[in-house]
Amino acid sequence: MHEKDLTLLEFPRIREIVSGYCSFTMSRAQALELLPSSELDQIKRRLAESAEARRLLELEPGFSVYGLSDIAEPARYAALGRVLEPKILAEIRKSLGLLRRLKSKLDETAVSTPLLNQAALDIGDFAHLEKNLDKAISPEGSLLPHASEKLSLIRLRLRTKRSEVMERLQDFIQSDNTRRFIQEPIITEREGRFAIPVKAEHKGEIKGIVHDVSNSGATVFVEPFATLDLGNEFKELEIEEMREIERILTELSAQVGALAPAIENGLGAAAKIDFALAKAGYAKRAGAREVEVYEPSATDPAMIRLDTARHPLLGAGAVPLSIELGKDFSILVITGPNTGGKTVALKVIGLLCLMTQAGLPVPAGEKTRLPVFRGIFADIGDEQSVQAALSTFSGHMSNIARILNNLKEKSLVLLDELGASTDPQEGSAIARAVLLHLLAKGVIGGATSHFTDLKVFAHVTPGMQNASFDFNPQTLAPTYHLTLGMPGGSNAIATAARFGIPAEVIGQAEAMLTEGTRQLEQLLAELQVEKKRLTDIEKTLEREKELLQKQNQALALELKTHREEKQAIIQQARDNVIEEVAALQKDLKQARNALERQKSEAALLMARNVSEDVRERLKKGIWQAPDSAKPDTDEGQLTAGDRVWLKEAEVEAVVLSQNERTGQVEVSSGPLRFKLGREGVTRLTGKSKDPRPAVQVLSSGRNARLELDLRGRRAEHVSPMLDEFLDDAASASLQEVRVIHGHGTGVLRSIVRELAARHPLVASLSAAPRDQGGDGATMLRLK
Repeated sequence: MHEKDLTLLEFPRIREIVSGYCSFTMSRAQALELLPSSELDQIKRRLAESAEARRLLELEPGFSVYGLSDIAEPARYAALGRVLEPKILAEIRKSLGLLRRLKSKLDETAVSTPLLNQAALDIGDFAHLEKNLDKAISPEGSLLPHASEKLSLIRLRLRTKRSEVMERLQDFIQSDNTRRFIQEPIITEREGRFAIPVKAEHKGEIKGIVHDVSNSGATVFVEPFATLDLGNEFKELEIEEMREIERILTELSAQVGALAPAIENGLGAAAKIDFALAKAGYAKRAGAREVEVYEPSATDPAMIRLDTARHPLLGAGAVPLSIELGKDFSILVITGPNTGGKTVALKVIGLLCLMTQAGLPVPAGEKTRLPVFRGIFADIGDEQSVQAALSTFSGHMSNIARILNNLKEKSLVLLDELGASTDPQEGSAIARAVLLHLLAKGVIGGATSHFTDLKVFAHVTPGMQNASFDFNPQTLAPTYHLTLGMPGGSNAIATAARFGIPAEVIGQAEAMLTEGTRQLEQLLAELQVEKKRLTDIEKTLEREKELLQKQNQALALELKTHREEKQAIIQQARDNVIEEVAALQKDLKQARNALERQKSEAALLMARNVSEDVRERLKKGIWQAPDSAKPDTDEGQLTAGDRVWLKEAEVEAVVLSQNERTGQVEVSSGPLRFKLGREGVTRLTGKSKDPRPAVQVLSSGRNARLELDLRGRRAEHVSPMLDEFLDDAASASLQEVRVIHGHGTGVLRSIVRELAARHPLVASLSAAPRDQGGDGATMLRLK
């Protein structure tokens, strides 16, 4: 991209705005030097970093690298052997801590910000250096007393020696022999030595070294010989302190210098992260987003699609622009009234393409889609140059020549007022020739003009399209709304009148227009009026459509609400009935349980008598065995598949399995499966005489079942059904059966288990195994 094109499209102003959101000097420099790229991968990565930074600020609104300093230069100086001052070392320690926290925070958000976290990996581990600096340097930039053991000891001795000197001098001041010679009873320091103020006329009375004289000459500052040795010792300790401080600072500076390359890399990573955060901050303020960008190809040619795009420098007052350029046409000719927004439209197209290729979010809708251009060229504004002795027309032609001579494949060209500032006929001819050249080169272009024949030219030339900015037909003021497919009138005379040109001048200008020009302007004005009328009708229909849709949605919601309320009422009624039945059932069971506790023995005896009676009836023919003669049997070992004879029921069955621990045998006879003790069966040695099922069990005309399904039954039906089922099971000598009641509200489960727990035929109950229904069924073991 040429710097001239960037300037004409105001890209440098965007860089300055984004740089204002940077918290770090290095990232601010990056923002000011930012250039668009033509490499798709680099563009997408920059946009992805910006999107991650926006997500990061949503998660951590206060996230920033604020306070970070550019410590790369002092680190390089330290690497060359320079001893750094404590204040600089304190700044380095502070910045290293910020780098550490930055890396740690991005490590926590690595899932949502992988690119920023990857950048943070370039921040090295400076924990050891940070610890050493923290031990020796205070946050304010002074050397701490405990920077080293030796320094701590020296300073302790200094304090002790200072106290000795001060005490000796204080005694000297308060002595009766010397008090009258003293100007003031204070102790001062002059040139690093302790002294007392002596009256000038008595300076010979106190033997010592004069270190200073007051401005008036009335006082001399004398270090008495009596404290000279102590002063010398104190001075020696100060020199020793300075040497130790120099050693500590030299050692710390060397440690910084050894890590200078790593520090520079860490600062570079922090600058990259801060720049991404600056883009995110700009996006939040400008209502911008990262848009889709792609590499044009034969199957996906270059096409600009702007969705409610706004000029980034116009703020909230910018009128949105939605346009597709490159799909059905590649050259757009924009006409319309002066001050109508034509130049702004060109800048929006060019500037948003530049910003996207620089990896910046743009103020546009989510449907915006932009291709990667190899070159973006512009000729916008007044190109007059006094220094180069160029007129406005010459300046434009010079710039257009530069553009045409540097055209690349997949370029965008934007030309404002093409062919203006010269003879209209020649200017129009040049404009048409330039547009034909751009069309032949296959570039995407946009141009603004007021030439009437250029409007006709764009209308009849394939690959070109007219567009115009509307104006209010009543006030003749521009609306800044772009319409494709229709040229616009310049309305120069109407615009001049709006800006205060006298009426008589306006009238003369209108009279001077040719008839054809007046008719064309009138036709264009009438088209604008008709277009506005159709637009108003379309908006009215759209509002009515939305109103009907909202009414339909409201009716549908109301109907749904009524249905839900009806269902809730029905369900509540059912729940109430179930609760009442359950309560009645509980009362009945309590009364019944009291009777059953008294009659349990009698009931059990009655059940056994019934069982014997059924067995007698079966012997008379209700149960049919395959052969009335008793089969051949033995008491041998049983295995799965053996035919056995059930002694009590006197029917044939087949062994399914045998439990060695309990001795129970599981057998099947026809449709029935049940368990019984080993002593109740004997193995058959002969062959079955009838291929039919070994036994058909009937009880009062009903088959004995292994399970009872009560799901969907009313509570009042449970007790009789369960009684009948258990009677049949006991008559068939079944040892275990299953009752299915489902999960539901739990009412049926409670009723079944309360009935079974007190039933005279039930020995025990438990929830069914998971593969047989779990808590939605109950297993009953019979007596």
